[in-house]
Parts: sequence; structure tokens; C-alpha cells
Amino acid sequence: MASRAWSPVIRILLTALTVMTTASWKPTSVKADTGGTCQMAYGLTPTSIPDWLMPVSGNTNLATANRYDVLAAELLSSGLVDGATCPAQGLNPDGSANGCGIELTKDQVLTWQNQFDSVILSSSQAAELPPKVVKAVIAVESQFWPAANWTLGEIGLGQMTTYGADLVLMWRPAYFRTICRQTYGEIGCTTQYQFLDSSTQFLLRGMVLRDIEATCPNCPGGVDLEKGNQAIRVLTETLNASCLQSTRIFNLATGKQPAAFLCYDDYWHLVLANYHAGAGCVYQALQKTGNPNSWNSIAANFSSGCASGAEYIRRIEGQIKP
Repeated sequence: MASRAWSPVIRILLTALTVMTTASWKPTSVKADTGGTCQMAYGLTPTSIPDWLMPVSGNTNLATANRYDVLAAELLSSGLVDGATCPAQGLNPDGSANGCGIELTKDQVLTWQNQFDSVILSSSQAAELPPKVVKAVIAVESQFWPAANWTLGEIGLGQMTTYGADLVLMWRPAYFRTICRQTYGEIGCTTQYQFLDSSTQFLLRGMVLRDIEATCPNCPGGVDLEKGNQAIRVLTETLNASCLQSTRIFNLATGKQPAAFLCYDDYWHLVLANYHAGAGCVYQALQKTGNPNSWNSIAANFSSGCASGAEYIRRIEGQIKP
């Protein structure tokens, strides 16, 4: 999810960090030849880029053939796959897919995990992000099922939360203005998001989430695929926001740019952990590490309440590395 809920201590720290990381930090316009927002935020043009961080090219192929049991269960429970030939319609009592259901949905699971590839590619190219990372985040977060889970407060393919909406509205001013103008017009959106009153911020966060809410009772399977596509576009904005925030947090903790300590691979691990676990968790880990010269050293210093940040990276790696 982007980003997770925090303990009271982490929440207080995050509030302070929000002011520190935005009040004195002016987003820089990025030209196409800079390598994008995240490469700029890293602080150095990488001498080499691993395959999983490569930008979109003419021969980029995102096709996967992975097993996704949560997706299988959603396909069965939504009626997109008829489970009549399986015991209990292919579902266990807890709603998960049973063995027969997993086998029955195999073809549709393959189709669903690849049907968003063209939008992932185009959105990643527009945002100058590595498309394999974008697809891996979707795989880990939602297994390519775009409907919302309002009980958990996780919306869309990237499982956006209100904390994630805060992140993208603070750090992507052009996106903030696009959302803000829908209600307040040009004149009402001249103030930066973080300086708006809390009720206005609450409304804007809700608008972000509604914009990617794919639940649609009258659509096939109860999901609006165009809203799924929109969620991908918002995800790329949010990942760029995480790059900017991660760099600012790193600078606050160390006084240096990430490139002074971390290779480009490890910087992206930090960015993704920030996307998932939040700024408070990352800042605490960096401070505790002291000399954050590798992702492993940082990951070892996540507090118990933030341990999912390191586990999240292992799950992402499971999607993008053979």
C-alpha cells in the first residue's frame, strides 16, 4: 500500500518530517534528457542500470506468467470465471481459491496480469520510470485486481491509501493542481497542498481515491477497467513523489544526496520502502544506521513497527528478479 498506517510515535515524527521535507524543498522541473525525476533525485547519472530499472524502450516486454491466487479468487467470486465445475464454486470457506479454482482460472489469471501492460508502458514512459518496477508494485499490491478494499482503506491497482494520497499531493504540484481545480478552480489552487487547511486536504485526498476507485456494480465482474488504467497513471505520479521525498529524508538524515552513499539499485529499494512504509519509518532507519552505504544496512535497522518495509522489498524482488 502507499503508504501504510503508523504507530503514534511514527505518526508524530511523520508530521514533523512533512513540514521539514516540503517547506524548504522546491521541486525542480525535470527535462527529458535528465533521466527523469527519480534519477535527478538520486543525485548522479548512474554509470550502469540493471535490467529491472531500465526505462521503456522499443523492445520492452512486460509479459509475465505468474500464479496469483488472490486474483484467482477475485475472478471466481466476481463471476468472471464460472466455478460451477469445482467443489464449492472453486472457493474455500474463507474466500480464497481452492486447488480446482486455481487450475480453472489459470488462463484468465494469465490474461489479467498482462492486460494492463500497454498502459504500464505508456505511463512509465511519460513519467520516466522503469516499467518493470511499476508492474511489480501492482503485482505485490493488488495482484492486478483493480477494485477497492474500503475496509482496509486501500484503493486501486496500487492499493493507494490516504497516506499515499498525501504523498502525491505534496510532492507532485502539477498533479495537485489538476485535482484541486476540479473543485476549487484556478484561483483556489495557488496555495501548496501542505499549507491548506485540514478539511480541504481531507477533501482532496478523497478526490484522489475516488479518481481510481474501480468498483462498478454495472460493469463486467464489478470493476471498471478504465479506472484501473487511471490508477496506473496515479501510481507513476506517486512513485516519482516517493523518489523526491526519499531523497529529502536521506538528506535530512545524512546531509548528503543518496548517490554519495548508495548505488542506484539500493536507492530504488529505499524509494519503494518509502512508498510502502512511509517517511517516518525510513527516516528512523536511516538515523539508526548511521552510515547507510547499502540497502541491507538500512533494512536491518527498520524498527519492529516498520519491519514490513524490508519484507516489501523482498516481495518486489520476487516479481522482478528470476
